[in-house]
Amino acid sequence: MNCKKIIAALMCAVIPFGTAILTFETSIILSAESATVIDSGTCGDNAKWQLDRDGTFTVSGTGDMYDLRDNIFPIPWIDEKELIKKIVIGNGITRVGSQNFSFCKNLVSVKFSNTLKSVGDGSFAYCTNLTLVVLPNSVTSIEGSAFSGCNQLADITIPPSATNVKGWAFNGTPWEKEQIEKNSFLIVNGTLLAINRDMEKAVIPDGVVCIASQSCEYGNMTELVIPDTVKTIEWNAFIDCTSLKSVIIPASVEEIKQQAFYKCESLEEICILNPECNICEHWATTISNKGEEFSGVIKGYKGSTAEKYAQKFGYTFKELDQLGDVNSDGYIDAVDASSVLAYYTLISTNKSGGYNEEQKLTADVNHDGWINAVDASNILAYYAFASTAKEDIVSIEAYMKKSR
Repeated sequence: MNCKKIIAALMCAVIPFGTAILTFETSIILSAESATVIDSGTCGDNAKWQLDRDGTFTVSGTGDMYDLRDNIFPIPWIDEKELIKKIVIGNGITRVGSQNFSFCKNLVSVKFSNTLKSVGDGSFAYCTNLTLVVLPNSVTSIEGSAFSGCNQLADITIPPSATNVKGWAFNGTPWEKEQIEKNSFLIVNGTLLAINRDMEKAVIPDGVVCIASQSCEYGNMTELVIPDTVKTIEWNAFIDCTSLKSVIIPASVEEIKQQAFYKCESLEEICILNPECNICEHWATTISNKGEEFSGVIKGYKGSTAEKYAQKFGYTFKELDQLGDVNSDGYIDAVDASSVLAYYTLISTNKSGGYNEEQKLTADVNHDGWINAVDASNILAYYAFASTAKEDIVSIEAYMKKSR
């Protein structure tokens, strides 16, 4: 027991005899702080904490609170978590450390300062009496499982500034459940955090930039549509989606992290349209359908990272026709542009355009999900560029990126 605990105990003993003490003009003076603070200490390089008798936990100072690490910052208030009822994060504090207040089961309110930038992973996980959270406009990052398991947390305010939100941040909260029931998806500032797992066809809305880790795990979808706004598919995003048969990863996706499509038992085909997509090649299970292996087909362009990934683990790879070469003759020219325009004319009158799935992928050169006159115009423009270029001719993919 530290000095302040001893003083607090002494106060409890002497208060009943206060009149006698005053009569004898005792020179001991006990401050208001000594009467209320039961413990305190350091929680960051420039941050301090104190716990009052009424259950108020106050953090003061500047900078980040320490993340919970057994060998660096074993949490000093671990035995006093049940006493914490209210938390006040003072002005100047920029981060709530990882797991700092997890399992504070009597916590009912948290007040954040407008200097706070990030909420660490598991910071408030399983605070089962917490009902309301209002994050300030200064917050930019909410890490994984930050409020996971808060089974009374029904009211959450998240500012537009929070653009870095990780998986399971609000898992198991009534708020998350309500959002999914209303919209089928929980999307926070461009990050997909959870879906209605009973959907057979999951069409992820436009505007999603990141598919968070574990956001779609155990989903029952047989079809999946990923919009061309998505840039990152986080680890374990689609783990155990056992009914998913095929998926097209749009050219906008820059990174597929480890085990993103792990144990997707029915997955027969995955098509990766970005030839430079960063696919986690340290894990054979980034794409798998039979335990630790993948028996399906990986499709991509020649020389792509998809091909290299397939080769590394001995998976079947099928090369896609060159983007824009819809007739597969090895050239991108006016014939292809004319073919795309004819296809567009037919489907505009509710007729079959006659393209198979691979031709559709090849014809949609701007990757907007539509095959129309714009694609035909882009093919024709590339043909004109390639026919007159005096320097090295870049690929149509590179040309399209440069033209945007």
